[in-house]
Amino acid sequence: MEDLFANCNLCPRRCGADRTGGKTGYCRMPGYPVVNLIKLHYGEEPIISGDKGSGTVFFEGCSLGCVFCQNYTISRGPTGLGMKMDSSSLADAYLKLQDDGANNINLVTPMHFAPAVADSISIAKTRGLKIPIAVNCSGYDLVSTLKLFDGLVDIYMPDMKYFSPKFSSEYSNAKDYFTVCCQAIDEMVRQTGDIVMGDDGLIKKGVIVRHLILPGGLFDSKHVLDYLTSRYGNRIFISLMSQYTPMPSCTGRLKERPSQRTCESLADYLASKGQTNAFIQEYESSGNEMIPDFKT
Repeated sequence: MEDLFANCNLCPRRCGADRTGGKTGYCRMPGYPVVNLIKLHYGEEPIISGDKGSGTVFFEGCSLGCVFCQNYTISRGPTGLGMKMDSSSLADAYLKLQDDGANNINLVTPMHFAPAVADSISIAKTRGLKIPIAVNCSGYDLVSTLKLFDGLVDIYMPDMKYFSPKFSSEYSNAKDYFTVCCQAIDEMVRQTGDIVMGDDGLIKKGVIVRHLILPGGLFDSKHVLDYLTSRYGNRIFISLMSQYTPMPSCTGRLKERPSQRTCESLADYLASKGQTNAFIQEYESSGNEMIPDFKT
């Protein structure tokens, strides 16, 4: 496992950092998992959170680095307050969440720690983990890294943030975002197959693709929805999110929320594509309300 961190190429940045030798990668993190918060979380889609909550593990760092990230206090590098955890201790945390009644284990931004996290899932399953494992990620993921999770992950919740390389370059320094994301979601769908729902109304297997509506992004969003509906249709869930809230680092058009008219127009557009496996977030939703009390 350490070899995968020694010349790190886990994400599309392929920064080559020796994360086992005290260096940090583009993700700004070392080669061992750092977890900021573990809790039952109720702010996900209803088929994830349910009534009992999603057993959520928030990792520090991120290999994408969007300028508008609502979790920026932990995604932009170590806070100094996070917990260093190995695969065994992560597995124990999942089992504790299961004991607490969690509907699933929800791993938020784990991909820059993928080898250790995949190992932790295997260990947890041998120790009695029965609830589904969900990976909550940016969509900017290599297929080779995703393959580490093949047979271990039940649910993927990737973003598809952008269609335009102009937006992905400006906001995430990732000109190739759309191409990479398309390949990643194909792999996720291959691993999970079509959606499987339980009698309790919760998702057991499948992919939920999230798209956050950005200011000035109406036509970019339409391209994203065109692609997802034509490629997968109702084999996946599409979650259209209007919770965008300007963060302190935002400038220019990103200092404003998208209009309610834009959000309603995109909801109508998605419905016109025949997508019934969809979630439409209320316009009144705020990113600030979704941010947990991170250790910062």
